[in-house]
Amino acid sequence: MRRALCMLAACLCLVPGSPLSAAERPIPEKPRTQCLKVNFNGETISASYLLIDARTNEEKDADKARAALRGSVLVFFQGHGQRPGDAWKFTSKLAAGSASGIVVVPVSDTPYGKDAAWRGDRGKDVLLMAIVRQVLSGLGMAVDGYEPLTDMPVAVNGQAVNIPEQAVAVKLAAVGWSHGGIVARRMAHAYPRSFVSLGQVCPAGYKRWACTGALLGRFACEGMHISTLVFRGHAIDTLGCGWGLTRGVAGDFCRSVPKAVLDCQPSKVGRSWRDIKDCCLYGDDSNLPVDGIRNVVVIFGRDDLCMRHADYGLKGEDGVTPEEADAFWRTYYPGALAAGARLDVKILPGMHVGPVTGSEAWSAAILNGMGEGAPNQADDGAAKP
Repeated sequence: MRRALCMLAACLCLVPGSPLSAAERPIPEKPRTQCLKVNFNGETISASYLLIDARTNEEKDADKARAALRGSVLVFFQGHGQRPGDAWKFTSKLAAGSASGIVVVPVSDTPYGKDAAWRGDRGKDVLLMAIVRQVLSGLGMAVDGYEPLTDMPVAVNGQAVNIPEQAVAVKLAAVGWSHGGIVARRMAHAYPRSFVSLGQVCPAGYKRWACTGALLGRFACEGMHISTLVFRGHAIDTLGCGWGLTRGVAGDFCRSVPKAVLDCQPSKVGRSWRDIKDCCLYGDDSNLPVDGIRNVVVIFGRDDLCMRHADYGLKGEDGVTPEEADAFWRTYYPGALAAGARLDVKILPGMHVGPVTGSEAWSAAILNGMGEGAPNQADDGAAKP
């Protein structure tokens, strides 16, 4: 009997796709967030990041041998107030299913330095890229096509970003959730030679808000709506997102008070409000053109009461008609449409936290829409430029 059981176990280990398969990418059970300080515009900003390198040892060796990744490094921009480890179900599946196997999640407090032109999200354009470059340099990689946005120096943990010699040049793909949807488009616009794809889930940026209070009211309604998921099998997901938002906003505000005193800049206490105000930005080709982007995929939650797909001309709850999709792209991405970019807009089941509660379907849709899904493991060719 014992011999028979051993033989059965051995056979199971040989079944393709088995959980014991050596080709399965290693994903940690919990996110491992790292903290750092970024100096820019006359101030020191608290920041953090999450690096998910899901490549197997065989993949790493193959990437090193050909000096290239199979696909783009995914950079995930969190929703408002969220910390790098939040939405772990989603980001870990992006890493596991992506061609490159690498996801970087950079987060920073709201920049509010001396030059007012570089406060808020515009300052994040600089800070977040500095974090990404620093993280990738530790993997022996450099962001291909990177060009600084300003002559003002930026330092991570007191030092300029140091790119190693013979670094592997990599392209980036931006993925943003909620407020991060705006940040993702901003980054693709700010660094057009580095970002090749853009993905947005439940994104802000598609509605002209009469005032910031209107968005907060809509968000409060969605918050109550999401709370009902506690009784439908998603208690951990719901509470985790809520706690992440509370911790992020409260932390940014609390850290702003002593900085306002030390820098003799009382207005810095209001930087959290500036961050909320930046959520209201309306983005189209008039202010954030991304004509050179190759792939754009936008996904809205069918039951999202905050970013309502019907507000953007997408009326159907279970799908988007060709006519609706055409009108959407002509309104928000006419340049990418004219340039022949691959465009995809979808409505998937879920609320504003759909990327977390439906992580399997949402991550697959994002990767497929950006053309960043993992290739056949037997194909050892480098990703096409």
